[in-house]
Amino acid sequence: MSVRDSDILFIYEARLTNPNGDPDEENMPRMDRKTWTNLVSDVRLKRYFRDYLVDKYGWKSVWVTKVEGRHVDATKRVEHITKSRNPDEVKSQVLENCIDARLFGATIPLKGAGGRGESISITGPVQFTWGFSLHKVDLVDSSAITSIFKGREVEAEAGTIGRDYRVYYSMIAFYGRISSKRSFETKLSSDDIKLLDKYLWESIKLNTTTRSKIGQWPLLYLRVEYNDLYSIGDLRRFISRSYSENVRDLDDVKLDFTMLFNKLSEVSDKINKIYIRIDEMFEELYGVKEGLEEIDNLSGRIEVIG
Repeated sequence: MSVRDSDILFIYEARLTNPNGDPDEENMPRMDRKTWTNLVSDVRLKRYFRDYLVDKYGWKSVWVTKVEGRHVDATKRVEHITKSRNPDEVKSQVLENCIDARLFGATIPLKGAGGRGESISITGPVQFTWGFSLHKVDLVDSSAITSIFKGREVEAEAGTIGRDYRVYYSMIAFYGRISSKRSFETKLSSDDIKLLDKYLWESIKLNTTTRSKIGQWPLLYLRVEYNDLYSIGDLRRFISRSYSENVRDLDDVKLDFTMLFNKLSEVSDKINKIYIRIDEMFEELYGVKEGLEEIDNLSGRIEVIG
């Protein structure tokens, strides 16, 4: 089955953690300082997904990853996949072996004659914008931490003061787009899209386990698949929201999906299917799955991702 155009909405929460540190700001959570909106790059989201793929299928299945636990440059990564220097063969082998290259694209270096560098650039059919919090976010008041080390030659212990920046709570929303037109170049299949549907969710649950990342949990994954070349656009525009002055938990944020339901009903003739996965508590608060199922002209086209 060929890949169809889709719009994606993905929402997850972050509690007392650092969703995406900014290396230019002492690894503080990325923030829009004018609105105090928490920002998360698409690179960070894809990293979670790629790490999960490595856990499931091994490093050979992922283009952008470590090799046997070691960092390698892209040229070395090519050598682990194919010994060919033919550009068409190299591209074909990378796309055949690497799930993330078929989804997100890749830049593949080639060794040219006389050592000259060349590359193959592939634009992925699946792209995400940067994510942002659906509310104002507060940083944890104290960021100082003390680490204690014991030297080999002395018995005295020395303390080192460091910084550990975190947010109290952040409900982060991403918008993604799948282009059927671009899927032909990367040989993207409907099975690859099913992996994205399932494993993007799992990656937030199971791969946010480092000290600075633990505390994140998926809330809603929604993919609107169209019959033809079409897009509603950024689905986050159709969510009304309000929130408490100091957001500290899920129920401090109030979301209203009525505009989204109305828009989906309006363009129902262009929709092939809607795929949804939702956290039980999130559904109790907002009834997203129930609301979709109540749209008469979408009857029978709502599929829950298992």
